[in-house]
Amino acid sequence: MALTAAVKSQIAQWYKALQEQVPDFIPRAPQRQMIAEVAKCLAGDDSRHLAVEAPTGVGKTLSYLIPGIAASRAQEKRLVISTANVALQDQIFTKDLPLLKKIIPDLTFTAAFGRGRYVCPRNLAAMAADDDEQGDLLLYLDDDAVSSTKEEQTQCGRLQKSLDRYQWDGLRDHSDENVSDSLWQRLSTDKASCLGAHCRWYRECPFFVARREIEQVDVVVANHALVMAAMENESVLPPAKNLMLVLDEGHHLPEVARDALEMSADITPGWSSLQLDLFIKLVESIMTQMRPKSPPPLANPERLKAHCDELRELLTITAQALNPLLPPHNQPGEFRFVLGALPQELLDLCARLFKLSDALRGLSEGLINALSEQTGKVDVVRLHRNLLQLNRQFGWFESVSKLWRLAAMEKASGAPVSKWITRGRREGQGHLLFHCAGIRVSDQLEKMLWRKIPHVVVTSATLRSLNSF
Repeated sequence: MALTAAVKSQIAQWYKALQEQVPDFIPRAPQRQMIAEVAKCLAGDDSRHLAVEAPTGVGKTLSYLIPGIAASRAQEKRLVISTANVALQDQIFTKDLPLLKKIIPDLTFTAAFGRGRYVCPRNLAAMAADDDEQGDLLLYLDDDAVSSTKEEQTQCGRLQKSLDRYQWDGLRDHSDENVSDSLWQRLSTDKASCLGAHCRWYRECPFFVARREIEQVDVVVANHALVMAAMENESVLPPAKNLMLVLDEGHHLPEVARDALEMSADITPGWSSLQLDLFIKLVESIMTQMRPKSPPPLANPERLKAHCDELRELLTITAQALNPLLPPHNQPGEFRFVLGALPQELLDLCARLFKLSDALRGLSEGLINALSEQTGKVDVVRLHRNLLQLNRQFGWFESVSKLWRLAAMEKASGAPVSKWITRGRREGQGHLLFHCAGIRVSDQLEKMLWRKIPHVVVTSATLRSLNSF
């Protein structure tokens, strides 16, 4: 829809009410101009993006909130406000939106956080349980016994009681308990270890409760890192087509995008070989026990083994080429390739490694989809175990395939790809890691933001370089 008279009238009404609500409010021409431009951008029929550089004092936040709320309501979409730091996020959530609620009584809003900020009720139940109860719960976890001290078990019991009584929403930041980083790492989860709708705690899971709430509110306050992750993977945010996006402090976006798109993976031959062995056994078990319909051709045992053996061999050759660049005797260290330039033989290896690992990513994803259709038809505990293991393997294959794809590129967005290797020690063993990061991220932003989301506003006090956009 175009910018209708009704939307214009609503914006004007709210802006006038704001002047009456705020003592000593002074209407400013730059603020009115920004309100008009944001309204035209967000309410237009065609996809349109807007960059607004406005100095401190213009009142940027209200200048995009007022037209943004009016336009998003008219199109029945969510307005997502993204910031670069917690301070501005808090200001919008605790000051600006409550102020607007005084003139828009039915305004609803919430804040969005990454999955890792929410407690996993499945993990919490296991950590809070005694030894006997824990044994039963671990059937659903596919983990070894959850290691915890008596004090941690007691603390988890208090957290579970607060969650069950709706005194806590499951967000780490909202807990009265001082939870250590070590404990929280075991209480939260990631996409690879989440069963989603197959989990028995799905309906009351704080992460999915937050997702459902976000689909009902007018405004969602998030941060740039979460938005970047949302455009690539499953997230707490609505689908791109169902939202309008405002990126405040937009000058931080390239830096956040670079961090979000940096790829790293453990390519130690021995460790990688173990993961491949586990995957082969898992696929064999699934094919025997679950008998999925129309399994991918690569699930054939002989074909899968040959495929993994080839991948193993290439990883060994790659490690043999890279290890001499690091300190001797398996000592920790780092080596950076000048301008990201790899020898041609290494580039060829990376391209072959991408092809092989991406095929395994496709196989694991196909099996996940096949098993997801078997809910209620097979042993639920066995199904959950297989799904958990497949999700974790899928996460690893997805990570390494993205890494090798980027490593095989000489340039991205017309600039070199930064590439480096590190060696660290874990459990007394040396581990070789390969890292890649695009220096310029314009192509990725084009793909992940500008093409996906029809209406985006980017604003900051400092957007231009050398007086030019």
